[in-house]
Amino acid sequence: MSLQRWVVLGVLVLLMSGCLVERKQRGVDIDPSLLGQLYAGISTKSDVLRVLGIPTRQTVIQDREAWVYEFSLEENWVAFLGLYAEQRKTSQRRGVAVLFADDRVHDYFFME
Repeated sequence: MSLQRWVVLGVLVLLMSGCLVERKQRGVDIDPSLLGQLYAGISTKSDVLRVLGIPTRQTVIQDREAWVYEFSLEENWVAFLGLYAEQRKTSQRRGVAVLFADDRVHDYFFME
């Protein structure tokens, strides 16, 4: 094969290479330091809304009303060079649940 054909082939391979990235985020990532502003038996639901915002969902945990703040992040990427392609996926999931007793914070815990 002549040098000119190798150069053309090399240019074609470079033109066919690339990378695609997709990022999906759901919810709000709660900063753990914000929970230091909430006190069991003292902080109210209004305080929780002010500090953490609207919960992802409301449920019952350990026979108590609970507000759950969930966060998830997925990243998908594909790198390709000519006919070769490699795909990877990473994901993170975490959250915080705030439990209430008589409209006041009873406890909170982290979920992984």
